Amino acid sequence: MLLKSWISSFSRSLKYYCSNLENYSLADDDNNDQRDGRNNDLEGNIHHSSILFERLISEFETNGQNVNIENESTRLLNQHAISDLEDAKDYRSLVSLGKSTVTQTMFNAVNVLVGIAILALPYAFKCSGWIIGISTFFFCLISTNYTAKILKKCLDTDPECLTYADLAYLAYGQKGKIFIGFIFLMDLYNAAVALMILVGDSLKILFPQMDLTHLKLISFLVITPITWLPINYLSYTSLLGIFTAASLALVLLIDGLTKFDAPGSLWQPMNTHLLPPSWMVLPLSFGLINSAFSGHAVFPSLYRDMAKPLYYKKTVNSSYLITGIIYFTVAVCGYLMFGSETMQEITQSIMSTQGYSLFLNSVVVWLIVINPLAKFPLTLTPINLSIEVATLVSFLIVGTAIVFPTFDRAMSLLGSCFSFLISSIFPILCHLKMFGTIWTFLPSELLGDG
Repeated sequence: MLLKSWISSFSRSLKYYCSNLENYSLADDDNNDQRDGRNNDLEGNIHHSSILFERLISEFETNGQNVNIENESTRLLNQHAISDLEDAKDYRSLVSLGKSTVTQTMFNAVNVLVGIAILALPYAFKCSGWIIGISTFFFCLISTNYTAKILKKCLDTDPECLTYADLAYLAYGQKGKIFIGFIFLMDLYNAAVALMILVGDSLKILFPQMDLTHLKLISFLVITPITWLPINYLSYTSLLGIFTAASLALVLLIDGLTKFDAPGSLWQPMNTHLLPPSWMVLPLSFGLINSAFSGHAVFPSLYRDMAKPLYYKKTVNSSYLITGIIYFTVAVCGYLMFGSETMQEITQSIMSTQGYSLFLNSVVVWLIVINPLAKFPLTLTPINLSIEVATLVSFLIVGTAIVFPTFDRAMSLLGSCFSFLISSIFPILCHLKMFGTIWTFLPSELLGDG
């Protein structure tokens, strides 16, 4: 029951996140029947597992309205942007029932923050050196923690603002919403490409005799049918993210402490640098580190789903503390163990080094293979694709991953461009538009009427 409760909490947050992009669906009108079929599957699951669905139906019935329950509930539960809920008498019931506890919200936030970027953090420190690497790490951690709290202040101006897209509309109108929708789409596409590159690289570690392109094509054949599944099945894979990241950090520590000679030992670290060995790759380091803290698209949904929203800031702080510890452990240990020989994915360095437990490291690599396989469909879910278009998009993503096969470049682009806009720039711009100042940390009495 406890596990079901936590999964239900994450599933609710994921559905609110998906509503950010429903107005930017890539599905053709001719494929509406197939999409409706998938939505009906989702509706059926919600009917059996959530009191939210029951209370919503009950509200329509007790008010004596003649409503087609199946069609109306599907529309409300799958298209609950503010503009689509004006016909319901109390659409805020969608976010007032079945809410998450503080612990569940913290779990969801950590699950959103901890991602595949963890694999590239030791390489980011290699590119930047200790001084700039650690400084950039804490700058990204503190600044994105700060902007996550700014989102709460902006959301509090209108209790009917439910999602990141709604916030964009509230601050900058329809143009702002379209712009954020475009950034979301680019962010999701780039993230999906990075996931596919990671799957291919990880399988190459496990099966070095096979061609990398063939492995990616096999991954396409395995992943694509999973993208056809309803979201309620995919939400059960949400636990993999945290479990994989924690396992990687633990195995890295075990490897480093059980090996006593370089390379790959914490007892005898490799040569490292205080400053970047090449200043030309410094921007790459910033993108890699910033991509690790890119969960802001989901934070409005997490906030609205909290049973005790007054604890939001403390929850954000706790989530960032846990995430920061996991990330910093992997980044520092990985760079100490492999130094200038650190590869773009720390698993590549681990598996290519003699003296470790092959079984333990293989288990972690398999977890890293399975994790993208689970997250890839979740990444495409907000775009609301039909089966045919989902297959086509998956093929395009695999093609992009084959043409541009470097994981560090994909993650750096994700962090320095799309994630930086969503996680750092846009929350401050929203605050500027709503409150007339970027000095969000100053007390309101010092800011005057503006």
